Amino acid sequence: MNVKIEQTKINALSAKILHRKSKGKLEGLNNFFLILTVIVPILFIVALYVSKGTSYENLINIVSFALSVVLIAVAVLSLIWGVSDKIVVHKLGMKNNIYIANECDNVAQSTEAELTWFFRYVSEMDLQDNDTFSKISDDERQTTYREALKEFDPGNYSIVCPVCKSSPWEFKKGNCQLCGNTKK
Repeated sequence: MNVKIEQTKINALSAKILHRKSKGKLEGLNNFFLILTVIVPILFIVALYVSKGTSYENLINIVSFALSVVLIAVAVLSLIWGVSDKIVVHKLGMKNNIYIANECDNVAQSTEAELTWFFRYVSEMDLQDNDTFSKISDDERQTTYREALKEFDPGNYSIVCPVCKSSPWEFKKGNCQLCGNTKK
C-alpha cells in the first residue's frame, strides 16, 4: 500500500508540474493577445492624429486597416483555441493534484472507506490528466518526473529514481525510461 501511495504522490506532483507549465505558456499567450488589443488601437489613434493632412495619411489608413484585421484575427484565434478556458482547466488541475499530493502525506490516518473514496478520486483526476497531456513527449515526461522527484520530499537531496537509482539533482542524459538519467 505504501508503494501505491508514493506512486500516487509522484503522479500528482508530475501532473501539477505539467499543469503549471502549460498554464504559464497559455497565460503568456493570453497576455500577448491582451497587449495587442491595447497597443493596436493606441497606435492607430496616434498614427491617424500625426498623419492627418500629410502625404502619409493614406498609407497610415492602409496600415491601420491591416492592423485592425490582424487584431480581429488574433481575437478569433484566441476564441477558437479557447485560451481562457484552457487556463481555467490547468488551474483546476493544479489545485486537484496539489490536494492529492498533500492527502498522500496524510493517508496513514485514513479509514478503509476514506482510502477507497480517495483512490476513486485519484482515478478520476488521472483520467482528466491523461486526456489533457495525452500528447506529451518522452523528454517532457522524463523532465517532469525528475522535477516531481525533487518535490516529493522537500529538502531530501538523497532521493533517487526507483529504476536507475540516479539523483534527479545530478542529471546526465541517459537511457532510463522513467527519468531519462544515466544509471548508477
